[in-house]
Amino acid sequence: MKTRIIVNPMANKGGCGKRWPQLRAELEKHLGPVDDDHIAMTRAPNHATTLAQEAVDAGCRRLVSVGGDGTFSEMMNGVISDDRPISPGLVLAQLPGGTSNELSRSFGQLSLGEACKAIAMGHTRDIDVFRADARGYAGDQVTRYGFVLAIVGAAATISWRAQRVPLLKRLGPISYVLMTAFTSLTYSPRNYRIRIDDEAEQNLPMWSLMLCSFDGAGEGLMLAPGADPGDHKLDLILVGDMGRWESLTKIVPNLGDGSYLAHPKVSRRHATRITIDSDRMVRADVDGESIGQLPMSVTVLPFHLKVAAVRAINEA
Repeated sequence: MKTRIIVNPMANKGGCGKRWPQLRAELEKHLGPVDDDHIAMTRAPNHATTLAQEAVDAGCRRLVSVGGDGTFSEMMNGVISDDRPISPGLVLAQLPGGTSNELSRSFGQLSLGEACKAIAMGHTRDIDVFRADARGYAGDQVTRYGFVLAIVGAAATISWRAQRVPLLKRLGPISYVLMTAFTSLTYSPRNYRIRIDDEAEQNLPMWSLMLCSFDGAGEGLMLAPGADPGDHKLDLILVGDMGRWESLTKIVPNLGDGSYLAHPKVSRRHATRITIDSDRMVRADVDGESIGQLPMSVTVLPFHLKVAAVRAINEA
């Protein structure tokens, strides 16, 4: 199968680029020698999207993302157009080299050896893709395809702040811990207008809203335990109207094991379409990248993407 390997050397604070020789050596143990022409290095944000489009145009049917979930998401956005894959039969893969590698973690192939084995074996798992439309910071319309999660409110503000303070960004996961504490002590719940599937619009005050396809996200967060990334549904989690101290002491410490879901102001259900708006400025985030602000609509698309896995779904 003709393969293109898309490497983000800046993933994991530049650690992915430093480890690339080791990553390549392990990959070649399983795939055989990899020609330099089959490797493409990203040079800027969203470059992986362009590289993926070019790879498919060149006849590649297997694309390997070397980086984290953000790199995989960028690559995935390059193989979808007008809400459908640009070519049938594509297989995507993640070689975990980023700060967050949720796809690899969820499928039990977080180690380098297991990830390379998954790429070489030819087994695949199906994952859902959702489309998110939001207002860009410049007032334009932004469309982003996602596979892990879409978030708004406090959670999106934490992500935005952690990525935009250069010193904190170099700290990796610690930056999210620091910004989570800071945001929890300064963020006030917003009033939202929410429409879920074909239900009537609701007006709800909330601290944060999360739409999860996988059960985890980020570095060690378990946001939706048991979520199925291939069931054509998103797990919708509403974190309700709570005070700053309550969010810091009752929600944040329990995000790692999912026990925050037991809080009486947190609810969880399934959804396939949702629209969210607010009279206040509220940030929106898809797969760890801030895409803009509300209003935002999110829709699960009616197809699956195939991703390399050590075990197929019927073997998992």
